[in-house]
Amino acid sequence: MTAVGGMRRLDLLREVLDHEVVDVEGTSCGMVDDIEFAAGERGPEVAALLIGPGAWTPRLPALFALACERLFGRGVVRVPWPEVSEISETIRLRSKASELGLGRLDRKAGRWLAALPKS
Repeated sequence: MTAVGGMRRLDLLREVLDHEVVDVEGTSCGMVDDIEFAAGERGPEVAALLIGPGAWTPRLPALFALACERLFGRGVVRVPWPEVSEISETIRLRSKASELGLGRLDRKAGRWLAALPKS
């Protein structure tokens, strides 16, 4: 478990990318789909976590990406790096998912799945 802001070096691919994101209340908000960098005084710095299908569909083969965009959309939520409070098996945030615009697609899919007939 690592509190963000310490001086320990992070292996972003192993410790952040594709990890589950949970908000301050413990609500699952999706996965880290990409990482945004910005120029810093001492080189590149992490600026934000990108969450949503618009962050991962560009990595797919063109035809498959097009189909996924039709199904899931192109939405991306940008979570500023200072919102990250802890890095462990999950990435913990300082705010609620709703305050950051996270979980909209999950809630929409949940309503759609709940409307399906039960067998």
